[in-house]
Amino acid sequence: MIKNVLIAIVALFFVVAANAQTIDPTAARALALQNVETLNLTVDASHDFKVSNAIVSKESGSKILYLQQTYKQVPVFNQILVATLKNDKVVYTAGSFLSQAQADQRAGTISAFPSISKEQAIKNAFTSKSIAAPGSIIVKYEESGIFHFGQLAGNLDDVTAQLLWTPLESEKKIALTWQVFFTPAVGSDMWLIRVDAHSGAIVGETNLTVYCDWGSPDHVASGAHKSHISGEGSLHEEAEPVSFYTGSPSIVNNATYLVVPYPAESPQHTGGTPVVKANPWTLAPGNATTLKWNSDGTDYDYTRGNNVWAYEDRANNNTPSIAKSATSLTSPDPLTFEFIPDFTQEPTVNTTATPNQRFNITNLFYWNNIIHDLMYQYGFDEVGGNFQQNNQGRGGAQNDYVRAEAQDGGGNNNANFSTPADGGSGRMQMYLWTAPTPDRDGDVDNGIVVHEFGHGISKRITGGPANASCLSNQEQMGEGWSDFYALMATHNWATALPTDGFNNARGIGTYALNQPVTGQGIRPARYSTNFAVNNYTYANLPSVAVPHGVGFVWCTMLWDLTWKLIEVEGINPNLFNANGTGGNVIAMKLVTEAMKLQPCSPGFVDGRNAILQADENLYGGVHKCLISEVFAKRGLGALANQGSAGSASDGLADFTLPTTIKLTENVVQVQEGQNIVYTNTVTTCSALANYLITDTLPANVTYVSGGVYNNTTRVVSFVVNQAAASTATYVF
Repeated sequence: MIKNVLIAIVALFFVVAANAQTIDPTAARALALQNVETLNLTVDASHDFKVSNAIVSKESGSKILYLQQTYKQVPVFNQILVATLKNDKVVYTAGSFLSQAQADQRAGTISAFPSISKEQAIKNAFTSKSIAAPGSIIVKYEESGIFHFGQLAGNLDDVTAQLLWTPLESEKKIALTWQVFFTPAVGSDMWLIRVDAHSGAIVGETNLTVYCDWGSPDHVASGAHKSHISGEGSLHEEAEPVSFYTGSPSIVNNATYLVVPYPAESPQHTGGTPVVKANPWTLAPGNATTLKWNSDGTDYDYTRGNNVWAYEDRANNNTPSIAKSATSLTSPDPLTFEFIPDFTQEPTVNTTATPNQRFNITNLFYWNNIIHDLMYQYGFDEVGGNFQQNNQGRGGAQNDYVRAEAQDGGGNNNANFSTPADGGSGRMQMYLWTAPTPDRDGDVDNGIVVHEFGHGISKRITGGPANASCLSNQEQMGEGWSDFYALMATHNWATALPTDGFNNARGIGTYALNQPVTGQGIRPARYSTNFAVNNYTYANLPSVAVPHGVGFVWCTMLWDLTWKLIEVEGINPNLFNANGTGGNVIAMKLVTEAMKLQPCSPGFVDGRNAILQADENLYGGVHKCLISEVFAKRGLGALANQGSAGSASDGLADFTLPTTIKLTENVVQVQEGQNIVYTNTVTTCSALANYLITDTLPANVTYVSGGVYNNTTRVVSFVVNQAAASTATYVF
């Protein structure tokens, strides 16, 4: 009886978890252990794992577990195994663990107990960046192995330290390290510094800020690192108190914003003339906009809400304030953000007659909310690791709205985005662009705004929301996903034609670069399915810049995929309708779902495979051949080999389509004298002519029927002739 009660309790728990789109770590661990053989896990006192995230994809219903390896009870950096389950059975895995023998060999005699304190490690990390460490460093609290120290030495975020094993690939060793997270008050950096926990030496670092350097196509993002880290965390502390949702908050229910409206890319693009948008949150259905845009449970009559606080940062001090925000012309409800710009004057002008700066801040606020609401429909929600101050009890970590800094004084001709793990505020810094008078403002180049926000999306999703360091390897495709989301969000799907992908090539950043809308933009070519315009393939990867050239090739493939899906499935005029049909919606769902499934530090083949699995999860694999055809055309065919995802130059392109053969039997076990029926299932995306399937029978069976049997060789054979994109069975 007791056993039955326990089962009932567990079953009830899983129902609640599924409804909440999250899974308790204890239950997630139990699921992993139920599938220990499929996952190839060996678990003992020194070689184990912890659940860093576990979610239920609301799009596919799949359970996705993010398992981080531990060694001697200490997490191992970026050794994350991603497991996708249907009906509690593993259907797909990505990533891997070090074997116990590998971990033992690489650790050698290194003790799992640190020789230097976490406080000393913080001092060493600060010193490495020329920051004077305070005399007193005191732990405020500890949570899940992460020690929080508050905003030391003027840092903008909570300084944290965590004990990790860090693989040193060049030496084939793992080092015990203190990973220190901090955000200096000056500049754009957001650091993860790894300090050897025995010697105190700096053994690696990662900058969580992606510097897009839009003015140069040959830049290298600061996301590159010397060795890996994981498990970073931060809490942004506001000087102002924050109220949290209690079920009946005061909410600003009506507001108007004068902006360059969705889906226009910029003021010079079609539809880009500034217009007043009333209550634009009504574009998004469901929970994305429970609090509307100017409330997080507390109302704000300036450009602040649950998802973003937008403000100018001309002083480059990274500090928000009401005075630096755009304040409503009316209050408290309705709000009015109608600041009429004059594009013939400098974007920083902020007079009563010419409120350019307030217009630009308002536009930045508007577009951060647009992309938040849009991506919420595709699974970038609270559990998915999105950016919200108040998660309203829906899971995930909160206190992490985007700090959107307009007209940032830290530079020109640029933009960047900083992404800590879930629970730490993302930061978007938008710059002015030098041009023939007047300058142009990135805050109204909506493609750039979405691109930057896209870095927060891909870094939060890949490897799970608890890890934001999984996109630092050379072949990672972060810039490609950002371009893809920018293209999708700034394409007018209500007027789009199925031929747009071929006929209307798209440049990225043309407004900020002072180019015409037909300009090339920042990339090596415009995005187009027309090979006469863009003929880049996976074979070009060794010759393009890291990371933007790499991302450009990936987005080229995703853009091709979108228009091929549109060719078959048509166009949904409303991209916010994620539950609707249409190739554009299907592409958004496949690309976003796939990022949840792929490994930490992915390469192109990993990304392709994840999209194929996403199609299986979402649509039963109906688009498999279409997807394979698109990738094969761009050199990512069935036999493509990415080599090491840590290198962008060792991949092997391939242009062939896949063919798979699966052998099944009708019984697992049968008495002697009874028949066993074997079935070869051949699925091919290309036509097959006179292919031969052969099966050699074991000595303990007698051939009965099916195929052509050779009694001497005991071989059953079938001649296969199949059309492209077909499946057939061959039974004996």
